[in-house]
Amino acid sequence: MLCELTHRCPLSCPYCSNPVQLEMKSNEIGTEIWKKALSDAVKIGILQCHFSGGEPTARKDLEELVQHASKIGLYTNLITSGVLINEERLKKLYDAGLDHVQVSIQDTDPDNSEKIAGFKGHQKKINTCGLIRKVGLPLTINSVMHRQNLHNLETMIKLAVELDAERLEVAQ
Repeated sequence: MLCELTHRCPLSCPYCSNPVQLEMKSNEIGTEIWKKALSDAVKIGILQCHFSGGEPTARKDLEELVQHASKIGLYTNLITSGVLINEERLKKLYDAGLDHVQVSIQDTDPDNSEKIAGFKGHQKKINTCGLIRKVGLPLTINSVMHRQNLHNLETMIKLAVELDAERLEVAQ
């Protein structure tokens, strides 16, 4: 189950699936409704929950949602840009039952990565990947490849290995 918790995100990647008309924070689905949706999903046989957005770490209730999902038996995955999170929050998410983290990296070249994302946060993403592994969570790197970064696909593979990622997801 893909739970798009928010449209809020500090990045502005041109290929993002966020709709053109973004929902305001005040219109986001509340914690209790998400918890009911997760519980209902388990009843119909759903096994995995992917917390996404926008940027799901913008939600203050993320730990509560992860804890609920974990408690009812869902495998939990956080899909994040990695720029709004720190080690303390990662530990809280891990303690709540988070099973996996996927971080999006736009390119291995920092300047191009920041140009694509519309946000100066490339090094923060790299640091976050290290924190994810330090906390003990599995890591997937997600990279959308296109004409502005395809020439760096080989270095993206090498970066995923250097960051100790279990998986590299190459999207197009």
